[in-house]
Amino acid sequence: MNWFRTVAVTVTGLMLCGCATAASTEGAAQSTGPSANASAGSLGTMSGKPDLILNGQTDARPGQLVHMMLYGVSHAQGGDAVTARSPALSGPVALRWEGDHYWALATLKMTDKPGWYPLAVAVHGRTVASDGIQVVPSRRPSFTLPASRDVTRPGEPVWVGFDDLYPGELGADFTVRSAALPGPVPLVHDKNTDFYNPRAFSARPELKPALADGTYTFGLYGPHGRRIAEKRLTVRASRPGDRDYEGKAHGPEFYDPGQGYSDATHKFQVGVGRQVAVMWHDESPDPGEETRLSATSPAFTAILHLRHDDSKGADGDDPRFFGTATIRSDLKPGRYPVTVVAHHGRVKKTEYVAVTAR
Repeated sequence: MNWFRTVAVTVTGLMLCGCATAASTEGAAQSTGPSANASAGSLGTMSGKPDLILNGQTDARPGQLVHMMLYGVSHAQGGDAVTARSPALSGPVALRWEGDHYWALATLKMTDKPGWYPLAVAVHGRTVASDGIQVVPSRRPSFTLPASRDVTRPGEPVWVGFDDLYPGELGADFTVRSAALPGPVPLVHDKNTDFYNPRAFSARPELKPALADGTYTFGLYGPHGRRIAEKRLTVRASRPGDRDYEGKAHGPEFYDPGQGYSDATHKFQVGVGRQVAVMWHDESPDPGEETRLSATSPAFTAILHLRHDDSKGADGDDPRFFGTATIRSDLKPGRYPVTVVAHHGRVKKTEYVAVTAR
């Protein structure tokens, strides 16, 4: 894995202190061009040492990206003349100004051999920072299908990925097909897949929720339908005695959406035409229930779809699901059932909400 580090660097050929100011002033007096005067004067006014921060510079494969940031040089000092050079790169890389620093994304050459390569950053041609890039050998293209456990449940999301950062690999149209999936799944590259690897492709599809037990083949297909690789995944539904067969569900609970939820016992009453919040807890929800749980009641104006609470307020609590329903305005005061069905119908719980005249 590539970790970033901050390097406090010394200026080569120019000390960034009071004596440097004098030297740069003398150089400016001997210069005949206005641009030379500007660059020498701006460099001479730097205070402190620039900081070069690199990300992705260790264990980097040929073709990978290296993220570089330079702090301690103002835009007035650097202008458009901040450049990084390294034999690991195909040529000079211009750093751009953004907010309070200079930055760039540079691509390592596919022809790089394993080893350490120097990198230097210059401002108006003068080196102000340096570091190194570690290049490791290329790896053959790989198709991965990790599972969350030895046996994967129906409806569970699975992560599939393809990494073909390798000389000669250029295609970008990749698809995974399996009888365990609702349909073909395209793999895409985005910053969440691998920021430093421009040829990492992934997807996170959900298995079919009603899937027979068995071992399923996942095929990776490239451009023009060419089959590249395959993986196998064992799928089995939970059974009586399994920890997640019925989970440990409790609820539904009711509370005032304007006051927020607490774990105290709720004796909440709601007036006709007003809103009530519903909470459901489950220690081991079925895979995919994050998107398909609902609460039904003759008191609600519509079916209430519950959403998974992934906020900080849910930290340390069992997985919980909540939503806000509107009470029908034509109801008579009384107690009305609210029902949640979970675990593919194996769990059904009903509680009663108290509705008042207003």
